[in-house]
Amino acid sequence: MDVATVLASQLSSAQIHQKVPILEVVETIPKWQKVADRRRDEILKAIPEEYKVSPHHLAASDRSKLVETCGLLSPRELSIIRLTATQLLRCIHTRIFTAVEVTRAFCKSAAIAHQATNCLAWIMFNEALADAAVLDEYLAIHDKPKGPLHGLPISVKEHIFLAGTPSTSGFVAWADHVSVTDALVVKVLRDAGAVFHVKTTDPQGLMALETESNLYGTTTNPFNAKLTPGGSSGGEAALIAMRGSLLGIGTDIGGSIRVPSAFCGIFGFKPSVARLPHGGLSGAHSGMENIIGVVGPMATCVEDMTLFCRVILETHPWLHEPSLVGLPWTPSLKGKKPLKIGIIYHDGIVCPHPPITRSLHQTAKALQAAGHTLISWDTTLHRTLIDCISKFYFLDGGKEYHDIIAAGEETASPLMKWLLDSAPSRPYSAAETWKLNELRNALQIAYAAQWNASGIDCLLCPANASVASAHGESTYWGYSSLFNILDYSSVVFPVGVVEKSDTWERFPRAGVTAGDGLGAEDERFAGYYGQGTKGPEKYRDAPVSLQLVGRRYREEEVLGMLERILEVFRK
Repeated sequence: MDVATVLASQLSSAQIHQKVPILEVVETIPKWQKVADRRRDEILKAIPEEYKVSPHHLAASDRSKLVETCGLLSPRELSIIRLTATQLLRCIHTRIFTAVEVTRAFCKSAAIAHQATNCLAWIMFNEALADAAVLDEYLAIHDKPKGPLHGLPISVKEHIFLAGTPSTSGFVAWADHVSVTDALVVKVLRDAGAVFHVKTTDPQGLMALETESNLYGTTTNPFNAKLTPGGSSGGEAALIAMRGSLLGIGTDIGGSIRVPSAFCGIFGFKPSVARLPHGGLSGAHSGMENIIGVVGPMATCVEDMTLFCRVILETHPWLHEPSLVGLPWTPSLKGKKPLKIGIIYHDGIVCPHPPITRSLHQTAKALQAAGHTLISWDTTLHRTLIDCISKFYFLDGGKEYHDIIAAGEETASPLMKWLLDSAPSRPYSAAETWKLNELRNALQIAYAAQWNASGIDCLLCPANASVASAHGESTYWGYSSLFNILDYSSVVFPVGVVEKSDTWERFPRAGVTAGDGLGAEDERFAGYYGQGTKGPEKYRDAPVSLQLVGRRYREEEVLGMLERILEVFRK
């Protein structure tokens, strides 16, 4: 053997016996993703196999009728979910339906709605059925219902405290924050006989007119999966639109009840601050009083929203939550005289999309034909009001939101990032905050003076500049947040759907050619809709809704006036 062969043999042997370094496996799944996967898995595992929908049913973009068509509900169960809450309660209390069979029907429809739209944040089917059985036993023994809501399933927005369930406000860092008590509004409804079967999704931090979070994912619109159901009560709106619930609890600090209700074609009511219980909610800035959120009902009809308010206020909740005003619920005393209605076709900042403009004109024409008076409303104050409330949302420069997001090792969702990027670069000082409060108060006085001088009973206006937005495009709050800073009672109601003829060419952007100050926001929203038939195609099947507004603490009047307006449509 020559020297070269020997050396080659030795080298080969050395290489064989050399230790090969073991590569360390780097974890590629972010911590927040693990938390989110666990939560979403918990939700899916809580859906019984017999409530699962075949995948082919989810192929269509319009899933609004899936509960009716998937074959999982019996004819009797379908007859249950088609009723209003008020009608259903009569059937339960007269023993046409049991609380258990009603609850089971809504557990099924809620499960189907979740598979179609990702609208549920927590499922309590077993607990709800057990509670319903207790109510059936109570009715059998006492021959009377436990309370006015005996046996009615009610859904709850995720960040509202409900004992034993998470209340996270869509933050990963708060994923394991479990409520130990009920919020007062939940307690009052439970004592009245309500059954709670699900909690519904809200967006990261609640501050968005869409419903998307790293924790729960994206909730979609039942009528068009490419569109959002709105936010922050988007899970509620999607669920109720699909009859997974007839009555739900939402919250609103800038449009979070009204915009989702508008986007999903249901009814949503924002009362004035401190009319209904608001304690027992999770959220950033929970102690802020410069602008305060409210709890309100979301439903399939006006009558059920009235029921919600009446049942709560009959318990005198101000005795338990001292910040509330002690105003009992009093049926509207307004007679049948014709209404004088101020109408807002656009706010001078962003022109509504064509379907909304069309619906405003059609509604105005019908109301005038019925004998009501309509006057055009001056929106000069709106820009300053909207600018003022936008500052109130981030008085700390967005620090608390940044801190909570960082604590969960997650990223800001696209709309939350957009909001935080537009927040002030530093916190407002106490003196600066006082100046903002002073401006708010002066603007409220000026708006009241304008209302008084006009002699109107109510305002009719868009709920949003858009029908249900495409995901990521809900970036203008002005038509809804305006009435938060004014603290006016307001309600959203459906009037139709997008039509093929709803184009800019047929319904031009009012005031743009007159050069009245419309700028970048209006251009952006006009671009979202697009020219020609692009808009009607993009927003296909989307509901169209409008907003009716009354004065502060005139909740009964607003709902009463809406009933009169709906009578015009029915005729």
